[in-house]
Amino acid sequence: MTFKTKTISYDNRVHLFWVLAFVFCACLIVYVWAVRATISNTIARSNLESQTANLATAVGEMEYTYIGMENNVSLQLAYDKGFKNVVQPLYISRSASRSLSMNVSTNSATLNR
Repeated sequence: MTFKTKTISYDNRVHLFWVLAFVFCACLIVYVWAVRATISNTIARSNLESQTANLATAVGEMEYTYIGMENNVSLQLAYDKGFKNVVQPLYISRSASRSLSMNVSTNSATLNR
């Protein structure tokens, strides 16, 4: 029986070493980039969560203020702000035509109230 052996030459080992070294460096660079991207995304998410909490608090405070102001509205406040009772209100009527019209009295005295 004869066995054939194949020997790896020195040149092939050098090429293999440099290919493996390049692959290792490429993997290391991709790994460092991925870790950096993960850290920056985590920081950005944390900042967004903090901003969301601050905005939710601000909206809650505005709602509370709105409810307080809404509860303080009265007829006397409306009179103080310049609103008046209307004797004959003006309405927008619906007609069969496709145009929009307003039913207004021709008497100018009712318009000045």
